Amino acid sequence: MLKKYIAVGSILMILMASCRDTGSVHSEDGAPVANLVRVIDEYHSLDSAARMDTLSLYRPEITALMKTLSEDSLSDNMVDAWSSSLAVEKFTPVVDSIFPSIEPLSGALGNILKRSEENNLELPHRKYAAVVYGRPESILFVDSVMLIALNHFLGADFEGYSHWPVYRRLDKTPENLPYSIAEALVGTSYPYRASGADATLLSRMLYEGALATAKMKLVKDAKLSAVLGYNARDMEWLEKNESEIWRELVSKKLLYDNSELTADRFIAPAPAIRDMGTQWPGRVGRFIGYRIVQAYLTRHPETKLNELLSPTFYTSSMTLPDSGY
Repeated sequence: MLKKYIAVGSILMILMASCRDTGSVHSEDGAPVANLVRVIDEYHSLDSAARMDTLSLYRPEITALMKTLSEDSLSDNMVDAWSSSLAVEKFTPVVDSIFPSIEPLSGALGNILKRSEENNLELPHRKYAAVVYGRPESILFVDSVMLIALNHFLGADFEGYSHWPVYRRLDKTPENLPYSIAEALVGTSYPYRASGADATLLSRMLYEGALATAKMKLVKDAKLSAVLGYNARDMEWLEKNESEIWRELVSKKLLYDNSELTADRFIAPAPAIRDMGTQWPGRVGRFIGYRIVQAYLTRHPETKLNELLSPTFYTSSMTLPDSGY
């Protein structure tokens, strides 16, 4: 199966990245991050003893990476084949210029984990690894390992992303990496849990608002536009038209619509939301949800993050009236 990935290495070119640190790296107060980008790139040049040491030292992380390549077991031949692939050989240097060190990643991750603990969020203990691969997910959880694909954060103007629409490229920047990490960690530990009559557009907006609130608290020097995934122009438009957006949602009786298609229409990444009289920026449900949650917190400042991320908050019929929004 691994040969298939090597053969299509040229297709993966646009998705490759790396960094110069070797081994596990962590800054002061940072979280240990295994730099598999460098470890894998150098693997083919190691002698047999060094290879065995590497596999022993990074067995959980490398096993997790191999599983993303549809390899369920770990062997020297598998890792060597991937290390010698065209994708790894050709594009490790490309990302060196974007991520010359993963110490900032280690620091950002450590800060997020520390603030999560301070805010009573229960996150499973994991190992963390910086990687490159050809999968569409920028962050992937495999077994007890969090794989952070640096090839997904090369900058909105990176030529390899040119075939993607602008709204997708907006998130593909080094600056967005901490926000993506925070959302993945919190969203995986506190997923949206509503079904049936409770799975309304309003409950989904409240959940997204709680998730955005978490990112604002967990990411150092967080900016709301980055948390919500907007550029400055769209953020300004939303703030100016917030009241009109809310009136439209209410008048069209969308708040209690429990169609999954409706929720995706207002929550999922998109260039715009059409057929609303005025063309709205995509993901507008996140923005309105965040504003409702902030209004709720103004009235109930004692509310904890884990409470906001609980179904008892975002599915409650009292949350909206209690917010005063």
